[in-house]
Amino acid sequence: MARVLLLVAAVCAMASAQSADNRGQSPTDADGGFLSNQGAQPRFEASSKMSGQAELALREQRVLTVPHFSGSFAFEGKTFPFNVVGTDPKAGGSTNIPTQLKPVTLLFEGYQDEKGDPIVLSPASIIANVNNSPNFRPAQYTNGFTQFADAVQRAQFSNAMAPEWHTILQTPQLLKPLIIVVPKNSARVFRNRISGELYAIVDTAFFVSQLNTLVQMENLRIDALPIILTRNVMLSPGADVKQCCVLGFHTAFDAGKLNDRQMLQTLVWASWVDQGILGQGVADVTAMSHEISEWVNDPFGTNLVPAWQYPNAALGCQNNLETGDPLATLPNAGFPVTIEGFTYHPQNQALLPWFTRQSSDALDHAYSFPDSTLLTAPSQACPAR
Repeated sequence: MARVLLLVAAVCAMASAQSADNRGQSPTDADGGFLSNQGAQPRFEASSKMSGQAELALREQRVLTVPHFSGSFAFEGKTFPFNVVGTDPKAGGSTNIPTQLKPVTLLFEGYQDEKGDPIVLSPASIIANVNNSPNFRPAQYTNGFTQFADAVQRAQFSNAMAPEWHTILQTPQLLKPLIIVVPKNSARVFRNRISGELYAIVDTAFFVSQLNTLVQMENLRIDALPIILTRNVMLSPGADVKQCCVLGFHTAFDAGKLNDRQMLQTLVWASWVDQGILGQGVADVTAMSHEISEWVNDPFGTNLVPAWQYPNAALGCQNNLETGDPLATLPNAGFPVTIEGFTYHPQNQALLPWFTRQSSDALDHAYSFPDSTLLTAPSQACPAR
């Protein structure tokens, strides 16, 4: 942690010296609820960057990657296969998945604080809270004392699992922190007028290009879940407030071959968002829990399901097994979980029966978890065009 803070301090000092004769602008002051009033809402993305050869290798299970099992369901005469992280629920046992945490700090060119120092958004001070969050620490849920994503999976496969079946994320290995310098035209920086909290909307294309470079240089483990962590950083095309705010994504891509087996790398980016910046339903690890559960249920971005309509029909339709998306924009999307005096807000998830449009065989016949009242029936088909 000290190394992270020293690195950030050194870069701040260097940038401050360079900008002494060319002072930047202050962040834009914004009232609480500013983003919501502009039409911004939490958004999440998933995409598979795998080649056709890699997808074939995955179907034939000629891959080296995170532990996973395969299943399928039928709907209206069509079979929908899927891959899920862990081991087959019927087989029981506990699968322990290594994780890696890469803190990424953003330094914003052309911006300065009231002291004339450059604006920096760093996750250094919340790494301990991330490690202590329900994503990696057990807490009590209606189906037991375990990690959040594992509780979701045990609720989802309650009728099929052996009693001691678990999918557990190990405490993250902390990777060397990275600082990204953001050009002025690639971001907009704001300050909450009441709390003083800083947050930024960053151009999506710029940020993704930086991450593409990062993953080529970083020593990522194909058998682990690497997580890129930022704080109060949200993405939007052209840093446009009205198209904001992507808070996280998960992806998978080719990582070379070993003998005749294709190596597949999976990856999550998630931003810690301080409470009050983006509505009531988003705070702290909401985005990370959203992406981790979606990664567990669709690690390679290849799990298709019957096209479903968002509970808020105005948001449109999707046809993938993205368990966090249906509930992401609800004001009560976050589910409060207190660990050692800190209340976290992991996001409620839609369960598999919601996507299969079958009577739920999940825990208590639920369609969502931990809050089973959010979805009380299977998903609805998209309207015919």
